[in-house]
Amino acid sequence: MLDSRLDSDLSEAYGLELRGKLDEAVERFEEIVEASDGDTDRPELALLYKHMGNLHFRLGHLRRARERLARACDFDPQCAGAWHDLGVVDYHMADFDRAIEAFRHALKLDVGQLPSYFWLGNALYHRGDHEEAVAAFETLLGQSPNFTIARFHLGVIHARQGRGDRAEEAFRDVLLKNPKDAAARFYVGT
Repeated sequence: MLDSRLDSDLSEAYGLELRGKLDEAVERFEEIVEASDGDTDRPELALLYKHMGNLHFRLGHLRRARERLARACDFDPQCAGAWHDLGVVDYHMADFDRAIEAFRHALKLDVGQLPSYFWLGNALYHRGDHEEAVAAFETLLGQSPNFTIARFHLGVIHARQGRGDRAEEAFRDVLLKNPKDAAARFYVGT
């Protein structure tokens, strides 16, 4: 349970965030986290670090976001969401090996963490592991057939691998959901 001082400090920080004063909110959250960091018996610190990481990510502070999300994973290694968010930051830092590791860890903890399949597929694709990327996207689509952007990415991989029939099928599926999708229309046209 939070003590009243910490509760008040958090309310202030969240209030700044809600009012769109993200830089001030980050500064306030950082003060709270740093003041509490030595207290490893505080389970809420994992959530605070995760939140801080996501705020830094929103502000484009990738290195700082990574540090905070890695710390969240240290505090709560069973939090699939923290591992997923860490993977997203690693992906945006173009560290595909670390991103893949984080997404796989998130999925080991929670196979229902569907966005992790999407990001895993993208990271695998960018690392050059196209067949593994296809498998990740297909797993996602098996659980969530309306995840249209995954179907589009699957089509792109098939197209670049010279599997025109499979690519066209994927793009036509995208167009069934969104007939005005210009990118899918481009690929079907070519």
